Amino acid sequence: MKVLGKAIVLGVLTAAMIPLVSAAAAEKARFEAQKADQYPAHQTSSNVTVAVDPYESGPKVKDAFGKLDPAKLGILPVLLVIQNDSESPLQLDRMRVQWITADRQRFDSVSAEDAQRTGPIRRPEVNPRPSPIPGIGRGSRRPKDKKDLNALEFVAPVVMPHSEAHGFFYFPAGKDRIRIAGSKIYITGIRDARSGQELLYFELPLDSDRGTK
Repeated sequence: MKVLGKAIVLGVLTAAMIPLVSAAAAEKARFEAQKADQYPAHQTSSNVTVAVDPYESGPKVKDAFGKLDPAKLGILPVLLVIQNDSESPLQLDRMRVQWITADRQRFDSVSAEDAQRTGPIRRPEVNPRPSPIPGIGRGSRRPKDKKDLNALEFVAPVVMPHSEAHGFFYFPAGKDRIRIAGSKIYITGIRDARSGQELLYFELPLDSDRGTK
């Protein structure tokens, strides 16, 4: 009975350790961003630093997305890092992030769910026909055996004081890949959660040769 009791206890401890090992592995594999002020494209306002970094090509794309190639999906992933060094939480529920190209075209991001549908996302037409999402066919499915973009998407609704949040926005770049030289990311709607006051807008250059490798 003593042997059986020890076996049961050992089994319980082993079962309890499995989630811890899994959590540790997930933590190790998790994408980590640099501090906002370490990116070439960053801006500080009211003790809040915002940085962006385009993931167009190169080793960093593979490091973040594994076997999945965002270019083949017709999207441009842009990393957004928000560092809140103020004494008040930041409310992001009204935040809007737009990609403005060199010829002044404005693009809103698409969700990770839509970005993973089969078939490349096309750029919206100048005079688009009614469509739920530009370039995405009905009944399309998420590609198999590829890393889920949802885990890397920016979803933080609040950034607490002296903390940071990061994640990706996915923009429709099209099959031919728009050159991002001369383009920028325009961010509005970040608010001080206590006062409700909106922070100054952030306007950050998105030149590919300025992105971190």
